[in-house]
Amino acid sequence: MNEQMLKQQLIHYLAERIMLSEEDKQAIAAAYSIQTLKRKEFLFEQGKICQTEAFILSGTFRVFYCDQKGLEHVLYFAFKDWWVGDMASFNSTEPSGLNAQALEESVILTIDPIKKEELFSRVPALERLFRLIIQKHLAVLQKRFLLTISATAAERYLELIRRAPGIEQLVPQHQIASYLGILPESFSRMKKQMHQQKKS
Repeated sequence: MNEQMLKQQLIHYLAERIMLSEEDKQAIAAAYSIQTLKRKEFLFEQGKICQTEAFILSGTFRVFYCDQKGLEHVLYFAFKDWWVGDMASFNSTEPSGLNAQALEESVILTIDPIKKEELFSRVPALERLFRLIIQKHLAVLQKRFLLTISATAAERYLELIRRAPGIEQLVPQHQIASYLGILPESFSRMKKQMHQQKKS
């Protein structure tokens, strides 16, 4: 697939949400760059400034942080047509507290803070759209936080596979366990119990 067709995926995504002129579409296509990441490659890393925001054309990412003991904690998984980045680091140029790692070969469209601001000036409707995207993203994270303190691991797991069918074919079991906040052994037991309950 050539560069123009890949960028068309983003333009189609945006055009479904806001009105875009041909000039707007050309400005958007010019502002974004195509990047391919191999499996396990990082888009940005904890402790470094996140200088890019990405729209996922294909592939899967996990966004996580490492605590002082070196343990990994998965915050969320990102898939095709999702945005991935560290908003705080991207906008403030402070070191990121997060990592974004490709779980499979992934193709993304990236933009840096300067080009994004220039794009907002040229296409004002984009600024409002990105505000709505951020609000939706925060709502998802808020729901995840509430589920973490109010729902069982099994309920959180069912919510995950409802939102991301087929995730278990893409993401290793221990990373799903990390997302749920339980040990891999506990995750295996939980799945076995759920399977037995389903059979009976």
